[in-house]
Amino acid sequence: MRTMLFAGALVCCSLPVFGNQCNVELNGNMQLENKILAVTLDNDTRLTIDQDKTLYIDGIALSLNTQQQRWVDGYYDGINQAAPQAAAIATDAVALASNALNEVFTELLGSDNTALADLSEKLRSLDQKIQYNFYADNGDIRLHSASFENGEFFGEQWEAQFEDAIEDLVTDSIGHLMVAIGTQLIFSGGDTDEFEQKMERFGEQMEQKVEYQAEALEDKAEELCSTLVKVDFAETQLQQIKQLSSLDVIQLHDQPHRM
Repeated sequence: MRTMLFAGALVCCSLPVFGNQCNVELNGNMQLENKILAVTLDNDTRLTIDQDKTLYIDGIALSLNTQQQRWVDGYYDGINQAAPQAAAIATDAVALASNALNEVFTELLGSDNTALADLSEKLRSLDQKIQYNFYADNGDIRLHSASFENGEFFGEQWEAQFEDAIEDLVTDSIGHLMVAIGTQLIFSGGDTDEFEQKMERFGEQMEQKVEYQAEALEDKAEELCSTLVKVDFAETQLQQIKQLSSLDVIQLHDQPHRM
């Protein structure tokens, strides 16, 4: 059925939308907590930048020229901007796919289906985990690179949890789905063509609803990618400072819009 195929495609494509725009990894130990950005370099040197944009190396403030201070400002501001952008994309992607799947399964099974309630609870839990990765309890932006699986900024673990939730939904509902399909066929007098046309129309309506939101999601992904390109560029410039020659936390791959 078109609806089931469409739902499956949505599951596969919603969360990785950012990955298709910008392949980024966090290499090393970076933390943003209480408005202080901290990075531990390969030689165990600790770089910190406070909210006043003062750069410290192992607790000692560095004296910078005007140009170097611009790169520090850009690096700090960029990370602060990127974290909520990434959180918004992940949250919107989960919400988009969740709403679409709810409509699909409600159309087939009705709004009282217990599997849908279970799916909603799992997706709420996933959203909370996403928020935890980017926001402290007081609402301040935070970022810990150690919480991202394999250093991937967008986190494959979120995608895996989402797919597991959908797999559970389908598994738990397969019997109900078969009954629902049979019921639909009975009401259509056993006319499979009529049933297929109904599903086609529903699938087309779903696509129209999702298409606009998916485009908005891609626009946000491009904005995040643009932010990270600037952060990566600032980081490259900071490597010219002797103590920061090994600074290379933000790594972009296959990026077409490099500066």
